[in-house]
Amino acid sequence: MKNKSKHFKIGIFVISSLIILLVFIFLLGASVLFEKRILVETYFDESVHGLAVGSIVKYRGVSVGSIKSISFVHDEYKLELNSPDFNKGRYVLVKMSLQDIFKVSEKDLNSVVQTMIEEGLRVKITSQGLTGTSYLEINYVDPVSNPAMVFSWEPKYIVIPSSQSTFTRIGASIDDLIQKIDRANIDKFIINLDKLITSIDKAVSDAQIEEMSKNTNSLLVEFRQTNQDIRKLLGAPGMQKLPEKIEDTLGNMNKSMNKLNQMLSTNQGEISSTVENLKVVSQDLREVSNNAKKYPSMLIFGDAPNAPIYGKNRQ
Repeated sequence: MKNKSKHFKIGIFVISSLIILLVFIFLLGASVLFEKRILVETYFDESVHGLAVGSIVKYRGVSVGSIKSISFVHDEYKLELNSPDFNKGRYVLVKMSLQDIFKVSEKDLNSVVQTMIEEGLRVKITSQGLTGTSYLEINYVDPVSNPAMVFSWEPKYIVIPSSQSTFTRIGASIDDLIQKIDRANIDKFIINLDKLITSIDKAVSDAQIEEMSKNTNSLLVEFRQTNQDIRKLLGAPGMQKLPEKIEDTLGNMNKSMNKLNQMLSTNQGEISSTVENLKVVSQDLREVSNNAKKYPSMLIFGDAPNAPIYGKNRQ
């Protein structure tokens, strides 16, 4: 009886522990189980190496969900051979399970997402570093340089367009550079460069550099001689006294100007009277000149001619 009682207590303890563990797990996952989830899909025209089911999905750096499945477009949507989107069947289709990051009612969800897409909302593959694993980053980019993909099939879930990953862009730029180098015809460029060097060498040879150098040296010698002559001229005794002579001359001119100014100040009244007399004489001469023009006989006979008499008084 004691053994049975002991086993019974152990069984009760194990069952209680399991019940407590299940309740604890349920409470921890209750928020996830009852949380509203949104299924979103996107399409990649590039390799999705590093992505796997369960990989993290981030919205502007914040974890908001995970990858639910990875497949191809033609596995989910049957495209006819004559369909204009038939070649898009090779695109990789990635489904994501996200939290309710849009915070709108189900009725307004499509229109809100479409507005965000027009503003540049895109999905991009982002590498986590040297580990080789990747995740999906939902963020805003330039909608002009990252246009949304156009397709004709009816998607089953909300579609957020993708943009090229950074490594894909770098690879495309390198490929474009290599193609430009190939089209540049390097051999022809080298031949033209060799011709240019030959032409320059010939031009230098024709320019007779040695003769030009000799002429330049001769010119420098003449400049040095001229410089020495100028120094000798400036060092002559007469040139040394030249500033003193100039100063004396300026002093004499200043004295003369002072004397002239003093003389004008002293005889100011006489000068003014003389100027007035000259004005009167000038006026008299102007009057005589005018009379001479009107009555030329006045210069000979001395008086102006009598005025003519007309009408009844005329004799």
